[in-house]
Amino acid sequence: MAAGSTTSLASRPLPPRHPPYPTSPPGEHLTKKQRREAIHEWRNGGVTGSESCTNKNKLKLILLNGIELLVDGKLLRQFTGVVFDWDEANKRGKILTTSSVVCDFNGELHEPTLKLSVRLPNKTITEGQLLFFNVNYGFALLEVIGDIQLQVPSYASSTNYGQDVFALARDENMSLMVRHGTISWLDYPVLFNYSMFVSCGIPEGGSGGLVSDHDGNIIGIAFDIHLGSVVTSISTIRTCIEMWHKFSRVGRPIAGMQLKAVELLDVSTQEELCLDYNITGGFIVNQVYEDSTAERLGIRRGDVIVFQDNSCSTVPQLEEYLLSLGWVYLQGISLTADLKVEVHNLVDSYKECITFPVQFSDSSKRVYG
Repeated sequence: MAAGSTTSLASRPLPPRHPPYPTSPPGEHLTKKQRREAIHEWRNGGVTGSESCTNKNKLKLILLNGIELLVDGKLLRQFTGVVFDWDEANKRGKILTTSSVVCDFNGELHEPTLKLSVRLPNKTITEGQLLFFNVNYGFALLEVIGDIQLQVPSYASSTNYGQDVFALARDENMSLMVRHGTISWLDYPVLFNYSMFVSCGIPEGGSGGLVSDHDGNIIGIAFDIHLGSVVTSISTIRTCIEMWHKFSRVGRPIAGMQLKAVELLDVSTQEELCLDYNITGGFIVNQVYEDSTAERLGIRRGDVIVFQDNSCSTVPQLEEYLLSLGWVYLQGISLTADLKVEVHNLVDSYKECITFPVQFSDSSKRVYG
């Protein structure tokens, strides 16, 4: 804190509340276009989409599966999935796909009569059993059993902004569809910290499909949302699955903030932060959730936070670091992880070092705070 100042983070007033996030009026249904326009109006701006293209020349063969939702034998919706694990001795395979297969955005399960059918690349159909899903990270794990042979693809260790990638999916005829783009970040406060955009979008029915690098290594799973197509890093998903295998639940961190990395800002803004505030890294607070720990500690939108316990430079890396701390929570050792953070209040030109208690949740539904 600046010498002689009596101001502290905790003494700062609460920020003005934003208008409610746009929803459909009672008894009415907004089309996808109307919903997107309402969100753009709410945010006072829009997203400029990037043109998609198809490029298969540099891809290795990757095995994907078609996932179908059937209610009383009728097709409800189609998705894409990928083989995550294969047990040859017991002829059991695990299929990774989107959580939309089994639940809605808030984690409420679909109808009890729902049947999951998995179409294999050889066009045979087998029943899929739900093992586990986590709507916070947007994925589900299914199991298929039978006298089949499934190939497990290779997985990369990280996902990086600006990375050249391919989004893959299967259409209704199990034909492979490929789109070429890059991993990008867009300034939307309704996104979660681990979300990254893929510039090319994904083909229809491709939600739950993989995103790969040029060598055919899976770097993430793509999900189709109303703002576009987002990617969750495969390393985040693998950590969640490891937690589920050991504890039957996931210790997901709740930071109460939506952040963006300083290193992703334009060069002039980075220079200004460096010269005026001696800030060369960290994260700008893009949104603080109401009644969250962050808000109660006095953190406000526009602050810059530097986590002193780690050297993560991007928000997905920070999310993975916080997720790794969830092991302590799942083992029953502690309900929170106390992190030393330096908060820069750019408006009043001072900084304060505080202890930030990161909380965890093992709910499979959406949890804010």
